[in-house]
Amino acid sequence: MADKIHFTLSNNQMTDVTVNVFDDRTGQQVLVNVPLNQGESTSVEVFADSSGQGAAHWTFASSDGSVNSNKVQTGINDGDECTLG
Repeated sequence: MADKIHFTLSNNQMTDVTVNVFDDRTGQQVLVNVPLNQGESTSVEVFADSSGQGAAHWTFASSDGSVNSNKVQTGINDGDECTLG
């Protein structure tokens, strides 16, 4: 079984959002419609590749529609802190 890594995903947007995160190694959705207030963070777990790094992408949107975006992040190391945008 492959190792997992853990990283923190922080909301650096100007509003509260709902976040979905996908593990790009397995294709599985690892966070589903998680509310994330402005300035707050959540922990994410994804599988590591043979180099011990993870890859993920996420989508996020505010309830009023003012923010609606996505991001791809590769080369994630255990303990990294990533931001939405």
